[in-house]
Amino acid sequence: MKVSELKDELLDYWAAKANGATEVHVIDSHCVINHVRWEPSLDWSQGGPIIEREGINLSHSLEPGSEHCTAYMRSGRNRQKGLTPLIAAMRCYVDFKFGEEVEE
Repeated sequence: MKVSELKDELLDYWAAKANGATEVHVIDSHCVINHVRWEPSLDWSQGGPIIEREGINLSHSLEPGSEHCTAYMRSGRNRQKGLTPLIAAMRCYVDFKFGEEVEE
């Protein structure tokens, strides 16, 4: 599956894997680690530290369109878009760790 198409619990699942989690589950449409919801694509308290630690840059496009937020690594590589800064950033993070495609 293309990283650019990941969303919701699948995006959170792959962000958890990128973050080094080994026991990751999807239960009732939620990503769960150690019985706690893991939603870095929705929750700034989870996604924010990843953005800061990894040096992910965020920008908003002035162009009309559904995915107007862009995230990219310091190197300018691994550029990904999303509906929100967190979605774009987590896609960028997964792309950085695993490449443009992941297993379904």
